Amino acid sequence: LMSDIGASVFRVLTGFIIAAVIGVPLGVLMGTFRIVAAFVEPVMGFIRYMPASAFIPLLILWIGIGEAEKIAVIFIGTFFQLVLMVMNVTKNVSKDLIDVSYTLGANKKTVFTKVILPAALPGIVDTLRITCGWAWTYLVVAELVAANSGLGYMIMQSQRYLKTPNIFVGILVIGLLGLITDLLFKALYKRLFPWVGKEGI
Repeated sequence: LMSDIGASVFRVLTGFIIAAVIGVPLGVLMGTFRIVAAFVEPVMGFIRYMPASAFIPLLILWIGIGEAEKIAVIFIGTFFQLVLMVMNVTKNVSKDLIDVSYTLGANKKTVFTKVILPAALPGIVDTLRITCGWAWTYLVVAELVAANSGLGYMIMQSQRYLKTPNIFVGILVIGLLGLITDLLFKALYKRLFPWVGKEGI
């Protein structure tokens, strides 16, 4: 069980981290600059409705059946929603803050780095928490094809050999791991932004 947990944690975190590293800067740019949103948002809005499982045959053809294919499924399942959610968070930064900054003489670079990013950061971290939870829901799909380890693989093998208790264990462990990551993000949120949600601040 521990080896299966290790394999699944590696796949989920790798796919999620790659999606975050690419998706967060792209979402911030889309929320800040209209020209970027005009080019990218229609594509993102279209692809995000496609189920990640539908890409599995293409991924097998393009990158094979190794770890990269499983990580790519999790990446696809989280990336597009993450970008659009970060974009909306950035768009919702108070216009008053931005207008006051320009009034006080700030240039565009200063407004972006000193106003927009700090104001959007709490929402971005909360978005990462939500999408990390989604990444766990794609685990079984990612491990459907040519896997020889992982919790999804264990569940499928248990179904084949009618080991119902093992199926329940796999499902519960996935849920527990997802809950742990959610709690870690909440702890990080409170640590980084202790003032958020406090009245009068």
